[in-house]
Amino acid sequence: MANPYAILGVSRTASSSEIKSAYRRLARLYHPDVNTSPEAPERFALVTEAYRILIDQERRQEFDRSEAVRTTRQLQVQAAHLARRVNYEQKSEQILVDWLRREKIETRLRGQAIYTTVTLFLSTFLVTMTRPTIFETTGPLWRVLLLLLFTFGVWNLFGSLKSHFDFFTYQSGKGSRRRHAGQSRSIKPFNRQTAWSFVVGGYLISFLTGLLIGDLTADYTVRYSFEELLASTLWKGIFYPPIAVLIVDRIYRLNLRFEK
Repeated sequence: MANPYAILGVSRTASSSEIKSAYRRLARLYHPDVNTSPEAPERFALVTEAYRILIDQERRQEFDRSEAVRTTRQLQVQAAHLARRVNYEQKSEQILVDWLRREKIETRLRGQAIYTTVTLFLSTFLVTMTRPTIFETTGPLWRVLLLLLFTFGVWNLFGSLKSHFDFFTYQSGKGSRRRHAGQSRSIKPFNRQTAWSFVVGGYLISFLTGLLIGDLTADYTVRYSFEELLASTLWKGIFYPPIAVLIVDRIYRLNLRFEK
């Protein structure tokens, strides 16, 4: 039944005299002989039943025990609901954090990949077009420095390309468009062979375009054959671009540190 304390309007620590006083007041208010309202008989019956429960010490104690059990169960249910809600909020927050972290990593790697390939192609084009003589006109110390830069540049170039390929490309023989480890929702968009073809093809196009434009715009008193021109320019097109990529990559990484 409903809470008898609430029906009589008394507290849980009310004495017998307080319960009797409350009952008499409500009985006079809702007694059918006094109150002609259609709801009066039902209300009077509730008041009478509540009084019988509370005035009888055994029934009152039994109600208090059952109410305590019911309250405990309600608290347990509320605690379970709260725990599920907190767990859901924590999972939602973690999903958002992971998504933002992946998006940040992907944006950084995408930008680095663009800088690497654009620098490689552009430097190859400019070198084969202008054919710089820095190495030939410098002393032994500067040549050693350039050779060191070239060595580190080649290591950096292939390391950067490998990291970009690992993140953005899949291998045809191992399942197309595989999911990247640690990227539960991001799908690798490019084929590994296609990516290599793009890099090698872009490099060759930049090399040949720079070579032809440089040959057309140069002021030669003696014209060289294409084979002679290619032989004299080939090593420069291999030597200088990795150095350019290394310098641009270091500047890009330094800029990322300042942004943090």
